[in-house]
Amino acid sequence: MTEEKSVVVVAGATGRTGKLIVEELINRNFQVRAMVRSASRASWLSQERVKEVEGDLTSVSSLEKVMEGAHYVISAIGSKKPFSRKENNKVDNIGNQNLAKAARVKGITHLVVISSIGVGDSKYAIPFIFRVLMGPVLKMKTISEEFIRTSGVSYTIIRPGGLRDRELPEEIAFGEGGKISGAVSRRQIAKVCVDALTNPSMKNRTFEVVDASTVKEELRPFLISIK
Repeated sequence: MTEEKSVVVVAGATGRTGKLIVEELINRNFQVRAMVRSASRASWLSQERVKEVEGDLTSVSSLEKVMEGAHYVISAIGSKKPFSRKENNKVDNIGNQNLAKAARVKGITHLVVISSIGVGDSKYAIPFIFRVLMGPVLKMKTISEEFIRTSGVSYTIIRPGGLRDRELPEEIAFGEGGKISGAVSRRQIAKVCVDALTNPSMKNRTFEVVDASTVKEELRPFLISIK
């Protein structure tokens, strides 16, 4: 299957990271379905490789319609209310679970989900104060990660470090098992998400992803290489 014929659904396509994922997909000649809650005036509408589609994260049947004939799905969704348990559960947990359920029904080749360092076994990679402040959203992301791993869908879970809008100076660095932390640019995460669609070595794995320049010296032994 060539990239020119591969259709990628991007959930959360209007977010700051989602927009960069759409750009990265366009640059690599994928066909993109940018999923939105309602019609927008996004800049990508002038791109022939992008089609905007409406989808409801609370409805598996709605998501199945969005995924009809698609090959891949990238989830860049995230709650706009990080301190609202209800909203965190609706978006970061149930939203991602419903994407996985729909992907399984529609035979999606691979699902990539953006999570966060601080989730699951990476809980102690972030400072205590952040664990307290972000507790509700981290808990919901942990539940959704666990569901995705047992959903029967081929997946990659990406856990970014602290997200930055500006470019960072070094290469992308990976960890696995919750040991590393640091910062990463949104553009770096967009690249990793698109890489994960077709890289067999990233299949059914969960990665912490940061910029190498932000990793403390004592944590560097925990970095891994991705072929």
